Amino acid sequence: MRRWLLLLILISATVQAEQTVTTPDGDEIPVTVHPADGSDLILWLSSEFGPRPRGRELAATLAAAGTEVWRPDLHAAWFLPVGRYSLNDLDPAAIASLIDTAIRQSGKRVFLMAEGRSVALALRGVRAWQLSSPADSARLAGLLAFSPRLFVHTPQGGEAAEYLPVVGASNLPVYVLQPVDSGGYWRIGEDVRQLEQGGAMVFLHPLRDVSDGFHVRPEYSDSEAAMSRRLPTILHAAMEQLAGYGGTPPTAAALGGEPRAPERPQNSALLRPYPGERQAPPLQLDSLRGGRIDLAALRGKVVLVNFWATWCPPCVEEIPSLQRLYETLRPQGLEILAVDVGETVETMEAFLVDKPVGFPVLMDSEGDALRRWGVYAFPTTLVLDRQHRIRYAVFGAFDWSSNEVQNTLAPLLSAPAE
Repeated sequence: MRRWLLLLILISATVQAEQTVTTPDGDEIPVTVHPADGSDLILWLSSEFGPRPRGRELAATLAAAGTEVWRPDLHAAWFLPVGRYSLNDLDPAAIASLIDTAIRQSGKRVFLMAEGRSVALALRGVRAWQLSSPADSARLAGLLAFSPRLFVHTPQGGEAAEYLPVVGASNLPVYVLQPVDSGGYWRIGEDVRQLEQGGAMVFLHPLRDVSDGFHVRPEYSDSEAAMSRRLPTILHAAMEQLAGYGGTPPTAAALGGEPRAPERPQNSALLRPYPGERQAPPLQLDSLRGGRIDLAALRGKVVLVNFWATWCPPCVEEIPSLQRLYETLRPQGLEILAVDVGETVETMEAFLVDKPVGFPVLMDSEGDALRRWGVYAFPTTLVLDRQHRIRYAVFGAFDWSSNEVQNTLAPLLSAPAE
């Protein structure tokens, strides 16, 4: 109780101003300012899910340590509903206006901070600002990027990743903070290589024992609470690292192709038909129950391959419906292989102790199968026909025992084995 009282006092003392930044088009962006006496300012672009209450706690702590924080509410400015695609159509000129105002009004060294899909928006905003011929580009010291999502759309198991063009046309210093308990962790190396194409100096800081959004989510584990307490120190060290590279170049990097915003959700069935006639890659992994399972030995069965992890709430949420589907359709020739990525046998055994899972759980501890199968996010599920051609792929969780899913699988199950 005392801790929360002290926190409320801290927040009340540091949140002193609400201001408005007006864009060239006349739109007004509300900005919460956490003032501080130091020489640095963080311009924090919230994720596509909007500002979170715990973000205020982090901003207050940073301000108390001397770093001013501006938190614009992009969703409120344009009455946008929060959600995965909510920032698609936002004009990067609005971000350029925020950068320019923060530099001119504060006189401080400015760092952008962004999360998830707003990282790409930040890159587009920096590029728009560079193209406006800023007089003091060196005052934008770099970008702090949490869990960047840099694709046109999240690849549906086995698809090649298509990066937004601006990713390879960014030349400001970037410090990536990537939780290890995240689907994005297994592909972060390629994200870094793509960012470096335009000349960006990129630093990668893996954050262990935490998952995406740990610093702003209302629910968090003990390890995530501990990392949240360490985060202000980590961010200050990251800012000093970025500041050593002289700020953002005044000239934007060359951009190939037209800039694109991420795609909107498609109005299609839950299970998206997989393009082409691709055979499933090999899959040979140790089973949690002992022994080694080879996908090739299941030829003649319809196989649902589900990539997941225990720290992923949507993955956990869909387990009961996967079990119901398994019980219903296994007599007709359905097999389910749940591929756990990056975790230990001990973790998995403890997790499943009170969960009646009948299908095999395979251990991909080093993420080798994840890479071979082209998986970029959790949960990702691929449906193979009896010849083990990939027929459907889906990213995200839903009710696998629904009539829609069973009706979609019915033709595969009724087809002959050869």
